[in-house]
Amino acid sequence: MKVSYTSHIKKGIVIAVIIIIMNVIGQITAFIYKPWYGFIILSVFIFLSFASTWLFNTQTKGLEQFSALISHGFKTVAVATALFFVYNFIAMHYIFPNYVNHQISIIQADIKQQGGTITNLPLDMQRAKQIWMNTQLAGVLILFLLAGGAGALLASVAAPKKYQQNR
Repeated sequence: MKVSYTSHIKKGIVIAVIIIIMNVIGQITAFIYKPWYGFIILSVFIFLSFASTWLFNTQTKGLEQFSALISHGFKTVAVATALFFVYNFIAMHYIFPNYVNHQISIIQADIKQQGGTITNLPLDMQRAKQIWMNTQLAGVLILFLLAGGAGALLASVAAPKKYQQNR
């Protein structure tokens, strides 16, 4: 009998939607400006990556090998990260541009507090926004791939397996 289980694409979409909803809630409630909120989102992402890999092992009744488990987990993480990356790109440019402005104003306040001067403000502001957004997008991509991969790896190692012996 063929085992029916959800694909890594469906699981990745579900994970991405949950993380995006958390991000939107953070933007609306202004929790996103708190340093701890990002850690909560990342922790949920790690947990969901772990859970989706564990679920795959459960759905296949533990008969899949470690390599199949981790492969499924990494593919799920890749799908979720790609969707979250696209959301972040759109959100920073169009949906929540005030987030970028807020972060740049914090950087400006820090520079002024340390005695630095900001010259050519409009030109520097656009350049600062672009650099900040590119850095954030690269950080999202790298951090979520590494963290989600760690969650998938832990689930692949910890999941109970039933090995079949070929005779």
